[in-house]
Amino acid sequence: MTARASKIYVGLLLIFLSISTVGQTFKKLKSVEVSDSVKFAAVDRPGELYLLTKRGHLQRFDRDGKLLSFYKNPPAPTLFDPRDGARLFAYFRQGQQYAYLNPSFETASTFKIDSAFVIDPWLICASGDHNIWILDAADWSLKKIDVRHGAVSTEVELASLAKESKENIISMREYQGFLFLLDKKQGILIYSSLGNLIRAISIQGLQYFNFLGEELYYPTHDGLVFFNLFSTDTREIKMPAAAEFSLMTDERLFLIKGKTIEIFEVAP
Repeated sequence: MTARASKIYVGLLLIFLSISTVGQTFKKLKSVEVSDSVKFAAVDRPGELYLLTKRGHLQRFDRDGKLLSFYKNPPAPTLFDPRDGARLFAYFRQGQQYAYLNPSFETASTFKIDSAFVIDPWLICASGDHNIWILDAADWSLKKIDVRHGAVSTEVELASLAKESKENIISMREYQGFLFLLDKKQGILIYSSLGNLIRAISIQGLQYFNFLGEELYYPTHDGLVFFNLFSTDTREIKMPAAAEFSLMTDERLFLIKGKTIEIFEVAP
């Protein structure tokens, strides 16, 4: 094990959750049918909903379920992050490209992955406005690339992933200065802005996570667990119905199952 990997292990904090259950009132507003079964769902910071369907279509809805934008040009993105709703990020493993889209899903800019930086790029996500993170499955390294200057600004070895199959790593996002990897076997791995592993939320089988303010949240069998990124306080909110995706904003709860979106108002 390298000295760098040893430091990563020293910095690792496993979260054994002590969860408080919080009462929350939801008022159902409507149900909305979509054109295809949903493969992935996310919300942006203003609270709009984005769906990626099994046929590769991207759809954007306002908080009341009105369809605002529709994208069906192949290929479907491997990773999609709506971010602030103004500059959307999409990574296409097929072709090894990433793009920034406007709210209408029109391509604002497209970039090819430079093979000088990475051997086997598995996931890529945006880091601020001018950088990207790349997970290289060839050597399990994590690289932050300064796109403006064409240089690697940060590079670390991911000792915690050394024995993993890359198919287990299904999502990567930056938020509030932290980097998050979703590993179906290990759970949510949280890295610092320098790429050091600082926390791991150990839960198997997760398919997605999202953020609300200073909190990371992820699903349980009947609710959502909220983890404060700064205080580490943890709470759970029970959901009014079962769903494949449960996404919450300050004002809305979206429950998605099959081709149906159920929209609830979140009581103050």
